[in-house]
Amino acid sequence: MQLRARVNRLEVGARAIVRKPMIGENGRIIAMRLALCAFAILLSFIFVHDASAFNDLDLLTTDIKATEIKGQSIDDMLDVLAVDYGIPLGIELGDPKLTPPREIDLKLPATNSKDFLDAETAKDPRYTWKLEGGVIHLYPVNGHDPLVATLLATKISHFGIIGEASRYAVCSDVMNLPEIGSKLVIPDVSPMIFLNFGSMHKFEKRTVFDESNLTLRELLDRIVLKTNMKRWVLTHWGKSGEFITLRS
Repeated sequence: MQLRARVNRLEVGARAIVRKPMIGENGRIIAMRLALCAFAILLSFIFVHDASAFNDLDLLTTDIKATEIKGQSIDDMLDVLAVDYGIPLGIELGDPKLTPPREIDLKLPATNSKDFLDAETAKDPRYTWKLEGGVIHLYPVNGHDPLVATLLATKISHFGIIGEASRYAVCSDVMNLPEIGSKLVIPDVSPMIFLNFGSMHKFEKRTVFDESNLTLRELLDRIVLKTNMKRWVLTHWGKSGEFITLRS
């Protein structure tokens, strides 16, 4: 409510600036510049609000309804937190030879997000979780996939999103960045991005995302913090480990 009130005041202020009579060409130029400044401030309030919808305490104390999930992997189980509660998640799946996919069941009464995460990792103790920089990260206790770890630490020079791009397009663009491609040549691994109902969801029309000089992990975390895509999953798979997949 406080954010909405401040936005309303900014909108009123911008209109008042434009309407205020000024004398001469200089007055009109000044009015235009002030209106543009007010609009820029308005946008900054909107996007900062998206990025900070939760604080760390909120992320761990969010009320979760009674849940029953059967026969799903731990990363698919966590989807409920991202989809139903908007909690930002980053998931690093382990080496499939050391941590092959495991179907698990989970039945919980109404609880909070921290207890939900603890219950899930208790069902598959090969994984643990940690809250870092406003994102809940799930990762293997042992058996980190070397390629996944390398990619997440890779420096990215620049990446941007404007408007209603699909999640499929964004995941594909990320995995086809030259910095990522250079890490896939020697192991002869190809990006494989799946086209399905979830991946065709689009970012909001107002999305403006522009980041530079950060690691892939940091980039993916910024995406789930600043857009309506609330989960990233990176996995290395295939009969001979020939594919790498980024999905939301």
